[in-house]
Amino acid sequence: MTGRKDDDSKPAIQADEVEAGLKAVFSANASVLARLAPDGVMASPPLLKDAAEGGDTPMLSPARGREGRYQVTGEVARGGVGVVLRGHDVDLGRDVAMKVIREEYAGNEEVLQRFVEEAQIGGQLQHPGVVPVYEMGLGSDGRPFFTMKLVKGDTLAARLKDRTGARRGTRKMLRIFEGVCQTMAYAHARGVIHRDLKPANVMVGAFGEVLVVDWGMGKVLRRGEDKPSEHTEIDKSIIATFRSAGSGTDSIVGSVMGTPQYMAPEQARGDIDAVDERSDVFALGAILCEILTGEPPYEGKGREALMAAGKADLA
Repeated sequence: MTGRKDDDSKPAIQADEVEAGLKAVFSANASVLARLAPDGVMASPPLLKDAAEGGDTPMLSPARGREGRYQVTGEVARGGVGVVLRGHDVDLGRDVAMKVIREEYAGNEEVLQRFVEEAQIGGQLQHPGVVPVYEMGLGSDGRPFFTMKLVKGDTLAARLKDRTGARRGTRKMLRIFEGVCQTMAYAHARGVIHRDLKPANVMVGAFGEVLVVDWGMGKVLRRGEDKPSEHTEIDKSIIATFRSAGSGTDSIVGSVMGTPQYMAPEQARGDIDAVDERSDVFALGAILCEILTGEPPYEGKGREALMAAGKADLA
């Protein structure tokens, strides 16, 4: 990893500073029970019965291993830069999701900082619509990981796909959509934008839980970017992360982040400075469009949808 400057006044955080910070902040994650009772006398935690939840988290591949207090049992999802594993917290007796950077990106400074910021955002957004982050740690191979609630359920995208008609189940879908709106209203009040809202990033549990997931593209608006709001000061308490503190890893102008079918025009054009809460609101409208019509606002995929989004071609 190499340090760099984003402008003349704010030197970027150096690689050795990142590594030193990670070692200082992240614990060794050794089992508390093992340290309290090294002779093994301490009783194991009581195990509650599994609720009858639909849409369990199937493993893509089994795995065996251990990271401190966590037993790793398998891989459940794989993204562009991260892998989500299923783990078991031996101290608390609960299953968790563990997200870790893929090996090929372990030395990439910007990916590392975005990964840590995703955990920091999830840890500070304390709302029923955001998956709670439990802990950050360093794995045995030196890669950082964070643990969070293991969400069991379906995505809104899967539910939309399973509909037999474009208008079937609309009332239920609108209730889910309302939950997404409430979550994003809270996030915006805390100065956080998501930048990749879409049905695939909305999880729906068997007991009515609606969660907005994958904050890896999220951005914390700096104080100068805050928009006037009627929320109280306590609602607007500052969320602090690597980038919001001024270490500067925002994407360069001209790059595109998000999913074209649901993008606001400024986002599709790569106009980073113009992307704010309104861009998320546009994406909410795009989700609503798919709920009501069965299709997102823009047809096609990839570059075709991106070009349409950049022109706001909603014909």
